[in-house]
Amino acid sequence: MRVLFLTTGCFDKGGISRYSRYQIAALRELYGLANVRVMSLLGPDGNGFETPFEVEWYGGTGGLADKLRFSARAAHIAATWRPDVVHIAHVNFTPLARQLGRIAGGRTLLNVYGLEIWSGLSARRRANMRAMDRIVADCHFTARYVSEANLHGRAPDVIWDCIDLDRFAPGPCSPSVLAKYGIADKANAFVVLSLGRLSKSAAHKGFDRLIEAFAVVAASEPGARLVIAGRGDDRPRLEALVAARGLIPAVTFTGPVDEQDLADVYRSASVFSLVSDRGPGRGEGIPLTPLEAMGCGVPVVVGNQDGSQEAVIAMDGDVANGFVIDPFDLASHAGLLLRMAKSAPLRAQMAECARQAAADHFGYRRFAGQHGVLYADLLAADRNQAAMLRAS
Repeated sequence: MRVLFLTTGCFDKGGISRYSRYQIAALRELYGLANVRVMSLLGPDGNGFETPFEVEWYGGTGGLADKLRFSARAAHIAATWRPDVVHIAHVNFTPLARQLGRIAGGRTLLNVYGLEIWSGLSARRRANMRAMDRIVADCHFTARYVSEANLHGRAPDVIWDCIDLDRFAPGPCSPSVLAKYGIADKANAFVVLSLGRLSKSAAHKGFDRLIEAFAVVAASEPGARLVIAGRGDDRPRLEALVAARGLIPAVTFTGPVDEQDLADVYRSASVFSLVSDRGPGRGEGIPLTPLEAMGCGVPVVVGNQDGSQEAVIAMDGDVANGFVIDPFDLASHAGLLLRMAKSAPLRAQMAECARQAAADHFGYRRFAGQHGVLYADLLAADRNQAAMLRAS
């Protein structure tokens, strides 16, 4: 099996890049490093992963010159190496992937996540998306959208995002990490954490709504603390909102989190909250940050308008690993946070459920195994087609 894997990026810390990294690692395990050739349109910069990642080719900022070189290099590999599968990590690559599949005589496979699918697909991309052999969605919500919007003739395969369960595991938070980011010790405070891009283009993540809900919590629980981690151009507006609500002493903006500190930052939280809304240009598939928090034994609060809701898994008994709410129901959001703030036993039960849900449903080994099944099915389809041609 030879795989040509094309991604928009695998060096930045965004969700698509993280998903791509896990996929590439899984495919390299399955078929060997030499049989998985990777190209990334965007190259590394100062804001990305601190650890290196091996790829065949990468561009710079993704401008026109990068796109032309990217396409030419991919076409050369398709013609000379003849991959069995051209696997693309973004719908924007579908016109290129369709041509590469023809050149190589191989299958085409597309990843879809959410926002890019329901936010103004061009007619050209719709047509080329329909021509892909298979589609993989990172959640059932996006898979249903693909089917309901008639974007492909076959329902997508669903492979949830995954986490490294050894790295993202329960445990005490390092005191040095607490000091580095100015986070209160949850042994002495109820700590609400949210983490993501604080950018205007990611306003659907609802950091402003979280601040409003937390204001209600802080009025009743003066010891409560809110931690908002990440960088972006919307941070000044969010800081102004915190000031306007008189919350400056209770809210910490950490800025970007070093990758080596990420698990400890999750462990610092009593609860993780990321409640996205959805619409044109807005929304998530299943975001990775709640899953990483769950791996660290942290309960989650997520929204009900997109794939985020799939992070909350029904467990035995009355306690689950988190709550699913309407993004705009701030009273419910505040009420759930207050309920957790007032009950250490509830938090402990939910923390145990969070880790169990992560281990059962979102581990890397499960993720890698599902890719093995998917690719085996693709191979079987090729064998069946060849047998039919021989018999005709």
